[in-house]
Amino acid sequence: MSHKRKIVLLLVLSLSLLALTSVQAQDEQVTIRVIGLRVTPEEAGSPLDLARQEVIANFEEANPTIDIDPIETPPDFDTQLLVDLAAGTAPEVWYQDASTAARLVDTGNILDMNVCLDLVPELTLDRFSPTFLGIHQRDTGEIWGLPDGGTPMVMYYNPEAFERAGVDLPTSDWTWDEFLDVVQRLTLDSEGRNSLDPDFDAENVMQWGFRVRQYIFEWIYWVWANGGDVISPDGSTVDGYLNSPESIETITFLRDLITEYGVAPEPSALDQINQQFGFLTAFLQGDVAIFPRGHWEMVGLLGNEAYEPGRVAVVGNPVKEADATVIYESGWFINKAVEDDPAKLEAACKFVTTLTDVPFQSTKVITGLEISANAEAAQNSVEESSYPEIEQVFVDEVANGRRPYGSIYANWPIVEQAIDLMMENILAGGDIEEEVALAVEEIDRELARAQRDS
Repeated sequence: MSHKRKIVLLLVLSLSLLALTSVQAQDEQVTIRVIGLRVTPEEAGSPLDLARQEVIANFEEANPTIDIDPIETPPDFDTQLLVDLAAGTAPEVWYQDASTAARLVDTGNILDMNVCLDLVPELTLDRFSPTFLGIHQRDTGEIWGLPDGGTPMVMYYNPEAFERAGVDLPTSDWTWDEFLDVVQRLTLDSEGRNSLDPDFDAENVMQWGFRVRQYIFEWIYWVWANGGDVISPDGSTVDGYLNSPESIETITFLRDLITEYGVAPEPSALDQINQQFGFLTAFLQGDVAIFPRGHWEMVGLLGNEAYEPGRVAVVGNPVKEADATVIYESGWFINKAVEDDPAKLEAACKFVTTLTDVPFQSTKVITGLEISANAEAAQNSVEESSYPEIEQVFVDEVANGRRPYGSIYANWPIVEQAIDLMMENILAGGDIEEEVALAVEEIDRELARAQRDS
C-alpha cells in the first residue's frame, strides 16, 4: 500500500471514529447538574420558579437524552465551588458572579466556551451585548463562561426632591461641574434655602443632594471618567495608578462633596439616617436626592412602604474625560471536566445555549434584579417593564460600561478591601495623600506576596 493511500485510509478511519463517538454521545442518557436555577424554598411555586421549570421541561422534551438536575446553591458558594472543583465533585454548569470569577479561571477548571461555539452551531456570540460579552472574553481569545445578566451602575434620583428644590431633572450627558451645581442646589436646610445661599444653615439640613460611601464598587467609575485608574493593566501594582493625579483628584472631589460643599452627609450622619429610617425609605421621602446603585435596587425601592410613582428615576453617571460606568454581571460557566465525557460536554453546551437564549432570558423581567446580557431580551424588557423609562436608561448605559476587576484579577479582593478602608479613613477626615500612600504600600506588598505564593 502506498504512503498516500495509508494517509487517506487513516483519515477515513479517524472521521468514522469521530462520527461514531458523536452518535454514541447523542444516544447516551446523561444528567447535567446545574447550580443557579433552583429558587429558594420561599419562592417555590412563584412565577419565577414556574418559568424556570418550564424552560427545563421544554429543553428536556427537545433533548430526551439529557436530564437537568437543578441543585440548591450551597452556603458560601464561591469558596465551596473552589473546593468542589479541586475535589472533582463540582456540578457541570453553574451561575457565577463575574466579579469573583478570575480566581476560578486561574485554577484551570473552567471550560473555554470556544469549545461550545464549535460544538453547537446555534450558539453565536451576536446574541450578547458586546459590553457584557467583553467581561468574559480575553485578548488571547479565550471565553470564560457566557454572560447571563447584570447591571451598569447609574444614579438613582428622586424627582420630587428636584421639584422641591426647583431644579431641572438631569440628563445622562451631564458633566461633573453640572453635577456639582445640581447637588448644591438640591441640598436644602429647614428654611428651604439651598447650599449656595449665603444664609444656608448647614447645621439643619433637611434634604441632602447626594450620598458618598467608601465602597469602591460605588465609585471606581468616577476615576475612569476622569481618565484614570486604580490598578495597572496586568494587575501587578497600584503604584502610579491609585496615587496618580487623576485618582487623587477624583477622591478629593468625592470627599469634598462632604467636607467642602456639604451636599452629602458625613459617615456618622449617614449612619443615623440608615438607623432611623433605612436608607431607601429616606431616599423615597426625599431626605437624600441622588445616590449611585445598580438595577437590583429597584426591587427594594418598589417594595418599600414609602414608594409612590414619581419618586424614583435613574440617569447615567456624570461625564468628565469619559462617559463611564462599571458593569456588575453574572454568567454561566461549564466545568472543564465535561471534556472527558463527549455526551456531557455536548449536553452542557446545549443547555448553556438555551440559558442564554431569549425565552429563558425573558424571565429576568419577573425578578427585576438585572437586565439581560442577551441584547434582544434586554430591549424586549423595556417594553414589558412596568417602568420602561427607567429600564431604557439601564439598557442604554451598558454601552458605557467596563468589566469589574474581579473578573480579570484573581487578587482583586486584596485591592478592594484596602481601598475601602482607605476611603473610609478619608471620608472620616484623614489626609488624602497620606491615606492613599499607605494604601498603595500595603496593597503592593500584599500583591507581591500573593504572586510569590501562587
